[in-house]
Amino acid sequence: MENHHRDKYDVSGNIEAEYVDEQEKVLVNKQGIRDLETLQIAEEEGLTKAYESLLAEVRTDTPMTSELLCHIHSRIFGDIYEWAGRWRTVQISKPGAIWPPPHYLDESMKTFEKGVLQKYPATQLTNDEVFCEALGEIQGEFLAIHPFREGNARTIKLMTNLLSIQSERPLLIYDTTEVGAQQYIDAAKAALARKDYQPMIQIIRQALKEAQS
Repeated sequence: MENHHRDKYDVSGNIEAEYVDEQEKVLVNKQGIRDLETLQIAEEEGLTKAYESLLAEVRTDTPMTSELLCHIHSRIFGDIYEWAGRWRTVQISKPGAIWPPPHYLDESMKTFEKGVLQKYPATQLTNDEVFCEALGEIQGEFLAIHPFREGNARTIKLMTNLLSIQSERPLLIYDTTEVGAQQYIDAAKAALARKDYQPMIQIIRQALKEAQS
């Protein structure tokens, strides 16, 4: 049935599409949080804890896989959302971006793992430019699929930071200003619309340069 709901998500009657507020800013969550700022703080706390635990857990030879991506997402958001660590079951879109329908996600992520993640093991990322090109493609292609309900960018940044550590580089430092955030969104759109990874590669270059300085 066609849906004309005003918000950017197709409401399908499941918890991923349910909000606690009339403005539809705050998703239904385990903690009963009802305002956006408190929810964002909880998400940031989850992200910090996920970094701490995963940096300790992941070995130098741990392969980057779709299963690990689900584990990462669950570590970040598991205390907040019922659907953490699972591929989304709602159709999502934003201005200028429409992502694959949910029923394509299993196949899309298998293709992503085989065609992108397996192509770039840490042992192959000895050169900085090769590293930046690899991470640009990994992040761009992952964000073009957008497999999770929320938190896709944070999840793939954490995974690629694990790759950075595995290849004996520091954690990347991204530009978190409004300008930097918009550049990242634009880079993700370029990957989705044209499979153009160059804007994302440039962001990775800058993040690596900042981390190494």
